[in-house]
Amino acid sequence: MQSTPEPTLELDVRLHPPPQPMVLILEATAKLAPGSSLKVIHSRIPHPLYPRLQERGLLVETHEHADGTVELVISRPL
Repeated sequence: MQSTPEPTLELDVRLHPPPQPMVLILEATAKLAPGSSLKVIHSRIPHPLYPRLQERGLLVETHEHADGTVELVISRPL
């Protein structure tokens, strides 16, 4: 079983109106080195983002919290 690396970057997009969260996330993931990851704090599950990440060969884990916050851990495989 392969575990997700600890996030090397963190990005909070909760206060940004659409489409800024997607733009900021895609810009940040473009800079990810192999084996690194990005932790994103979001106000909702960003369904349109998932295909864009998959196209780029990125992996994503989604965690929903009781307060409504969504945490994504996006990683670039080695």
